[in-house]
Amino acid sequence: MKKINKAVTLIELLIASSIFAIVMVTIYSAFHTGLFGYRDIEENIDIYQTARIILERLNLDLRNSFAYSQDETKFSGNNHEISFLTLAENFSEDKLILNYAFVSYKLEGKDLLRLFRRNQEALNDSAEIEPQELSSNVEDLIFSYGFIESGSEGIKWKDSWEDKKAFPVAVKAKLIITGKKKEEFERTIYFP
Repeated sequence: MKKINKAVTLIELLIASSIFAIVMVTIYSAFHTGLFGYRDIEENIDIYQTARIILERLNLDLRNSFAYSQDETKFSGNNHEISFLTLAENFSEDKLILNYAFVSYKLEGKDLLRLFRRNQEALNDSAEIEPQELSSNVEDLIFSYGFIESGSEGIKWKDSWEDKKAFPVAVKAKLIITGKKKEEFERTIYFP
């Protein structure tokens, strides 16, 4: 009877170890790539979601804006700030109530603030302002104001609005948000 050697040779052990190491490196590489890909996608989703919320809030406020009187709109704006009267949403006793408010959007550093005064305080320039931080990673917010010039075709744009008796035809808001990369968003909001 012939005796069979069941021992593992050093070469077989090295080959098995090499195959195991290759499989583990491949698994780690796939996991690592997937994890970083997920983080990048999640950050992009956060940036786009932040931009959508900011631009929708601005859209709602501008579309609900109204004139103070026939002689004065209380609407003013420059390249980086806008202020106007609007109907703002309030929750009271589980009901949504629209109250008038004076709203301003402005950038302080990288913080985008929505400043507002409600009800009777809306027209009092010395009243306390309630700040609401919309985002803390905004690099820039640029406003342009559309108007129609008599005798010309289409909308013309300018960087500020000083006409106290009329609203612009539209407001163009350009929002730049930073994360790992810089993203630009632009929306044109037409007045009803």
